[in-house]
Amino acid sequence: MSVSLAELIGNAHAFEDLEGFRSGIPILLREFVPADVVSYNEMDDDPLGSWWTTDPVLEVSPELVEVFRELAGENPVLAYMRRTRDGRPWRISDFLTRAEYHRLPLYREFYGKIEAEYQCAFSLPSRPPVVIGLALTRARNDFTDREVGGLASARPHLIQAYRNAELAAAREATIAALEANLEQVGTAVIVVDHYGRVDLATPAGRRLLAGPLGGESKQRLDPKVIAALAARREAGTSATEPLLVDSADGPLSLRVLRGPEGGSEMLVIEPDVSGLTVPALEGLGLTRRQAETLRWLALGRRGPDIARVMGLSPRTVEKHLHGAYAKLGVSGASEAAATVWAAVGVRLPS
Repeated sequence: MSVSLAELIGNAHAFEDLEGFRSGIPILLREFVPADVVSYNEMDDDPLGSWWTTDPVLEVSPELVEVFRELAGENPVLAYMRRTRDGRPWRISDFLTRAEYHRLPLYREFYGKIEAEYQCAFSLPSRPPVVIGLALTRARNDFTDREVGGLASARPHLIQAYRNAELAAAREATIAALEANLEQVGTAVIVVDHYGRVDLATPAGRRLLAGPLGGESKQRLDPKVIAALAARREAGTSATEPLLVDSADGPLSLRVLRGPEGGSEMLVIEPDVSGLTVPALEGLGLTRRQAETLRWLALGRRGPDIARVMGLSPRTVEKHLHGAYAKLGVSGASEAAATVWAAVGVRLPS
């Protein structure tokens, strides 16, 4: 590996928008794990909704592009990810012998023509049926267990980098919509200063200010929400980790997008936390118990409280959490919660 994991993570988090992430990640991955070609793919059940970008640029004819779109579903890694939502790195050789691979129409009509004899791929969380995949291919030798392990360690951090780029794109799109015509924005958005005073709100946001998020004047956030936002700023909490606020209809999930130093904060209210399920977390490579404990952690519970809810001892909870941290490549509770929300949180409107 020509660059370290830390260098890959730092460079991945430097992208300021989705377009930069999509075009730049293949370049970074080739520096991390040597490959002939690295591609960023967005695969849809509808072939016309699928596309990719590569490093280096792969010169293929329009006819070959159409062949790939039609036959991509034969890729055993893609088929497995669609079926299980397990996005960890896998090699084609984990599923097929070389002879079996060579018999696929996908190989004969596409991969063989671009000398993709070996492939290792992993995915980033996305809404079904779309699978966002990163694929590394070689012509001469397969990917080693060490290289696959390196990609597995990098994946949680790439998920965070993708979500940060996605959040930035959503923020810009929402601001543009607000400026164009506030009344036409259906998303609940509230812009506040550091004292919780409301600078701007969409109609849906105003309704929430009259309910669970607002104080008595409706021009300032509830004191508990103000305190929670202050604590996030003090802790440097990532925007990928939502702020959960109780309401009569269930918890509200708030994405907190910070402006410049000392400026306003934009609160984008998501409808629920339904994406944070145990099966979804198991798809990150966790055991069921690790997924259950990590889910409670992401929802704001801590050790003794988690132990009480799950009927376990605090020591057992800590054991499960530390096992989850190791698999996700994180160092503690805050980073783990941010990674979980980045991986399975409800996507923002685009």
